[in-house]
Amino acid sequence: MPLLVKNIEGLKPQHQEELPLFEKTYIPPSFGNHLVSRVYADGSLYYLSHSGENTCLNDPDEKWNYISSVSEKGVLGIRAIFDKCSNLPIAASASANASGTVIWKIPCKGQILKIILYGIPEGDLRIFNEIDLLVNTNIQPIPHG
Repeated sequence: MPLLVKNIEGLKPQHQEELPLFEKTYIPPSFGNHLVSRVYADGSLYYLSHSGENTCLNDPDEKWNYISSVSEKGVLGIRAIFDKCSNLPIAASASANASGTVIWKIPCKGQILKIILYGIPEGDLRIFNEIDLLVNTNIQPIPHG
């Protein structure tokens, strides 16, 4: 069974024991750090920071950084898509790797589904573009104090 990133450093206490709605890893097409993000049921959005040039996931020097929250509307939209998780395509997208690779890990019915997308999602896999859009258009501004 695919595993989520084990590191919980930097997560709020309530998220250290909770499964996220999803964990997404972007792998650049040639070189660079893997970019890992998570969204939790309360909308909390985190990115995993890397130390230096290390691109290895589960490095002890990595930590999660709280970025912002996705609005309730965005979380409800994501949940509506994931409610169909038993129907999610497991097969990887077949398009070219010019845009890199994205690995989605989605807790669903006691398992973690792993969907690997190469390039731009096509066909049924376009639902992952919808999830990205829901996150990006429903991010709450962080109050400056």
